[in-house]
Formats: sequence, C-alpha cells, structure tokens
Amino acid sequence: MKAIYSRLDWNEDQRILNFLAIIDDLLENDHVNELKDFNQHFMTNRFQHSLNVAYYTYLWCEKLHLDSSHAARAALLHDLFFYDYFKHEHESWHPALHPRVAAKNAKMITDLTPMMEDSILKHMWPLTWHKPLYPEGWVVTMADKYCAACEVIDSCYLAFKLSRICFVLVIMASIF
Repeated sequence: MKAIYSRLDWNEDQRILNFLAIIDDLLENDHVNELKDFNQHFMTNRFQHSLNVAYYTYLWCEKLHLDSSHAARAALLHDLFFYDYFKHEHESWHPALHPRVAAKNAKMITDLTPMMEDSILKHMWPLTWHKPLYPEGWVVTMADKYCAACEVIDSCYLAFKLSRICFVLVIMASIF
C-alpha cells in the first residue's frame, strides 16, 4: 500500500505509521474495501484514490497545524459511493450528487464531526457552489484535485508508454 508519488517509506516513516493508525479501522471496513471494485480515474480504483487523498490531506494538515486526524478520515471517506458514475443513471449531476451519497454512507460506518461532514459534502468545489467552511475542508478539496490530476497524468503516461511499445512491436512484426 502506497500513495501516488509518495517518496516516504510506508513501513518505517513515523508520520506514515501515525497516519495508518488514524485510519486503520476504516481500512479494515468492508464498505471502504468495496471501493477497490470501482474505477475512479482511468487506472486508479476509488479505494486507491481515496487513500491518496487521505495521505496528502494528512501530511498537508500536519504542516499547517490543522486537525490532521479528522481531516484524513474525512478524505478517506470523501468518495464513499458504490456505483460507476460513467454507467449509472443519476437523479442529479454526479459532482453534486456523490458528496451527499458519500456523507450518508460515511455516517453509517463511523461518527463524523461537523468538519468531517462539511469536508465530504463540499470537496467538489468549484464544480459545486458551496465552499468548505473549515481549513481542513479546503485541504481535502485541494488534495482531491491534486491526486486526481496525478492519477490522470500517471495513466496517460502509462498509456503513452504502452502505445510506443505497441508501435515498435508493429514495426518489428512488419520487418520480420
């Protein structure tokens, strides 16, 4: 288990061990693990995306002397919905709908502080009108955007590498 572009050792770095201790009960939850079955950003599943967001939220909140524990837990739960948003018919626009679904699902598996609930509900700003009320919510929102960008770039880079390999193989096959 590791977050995208993380250079920290997840087995030895004390900051990571503290982070994992904070979210350990959630990592063992069946509903959270169910997120592994859903694609999020190309080749990243929703569980990995949520773990990435929680990781960066925790580190950035620590640096800013904010409530890193509750912020990391909110970040891990920010996309706790169980449908493929590319295939599922929605009652409303997905960026506005899924934070409400995630908050409802999160309340079923753990207690949420007002800050955690607000962070989950408003993490899609600026695609939605409502801005986060808490500094931790802003961190969750920014970590979500940062991780989504990293995951898309990483997927595109891998696709580019694969396309180059396929191109070379086609050329080689045509020569021989």
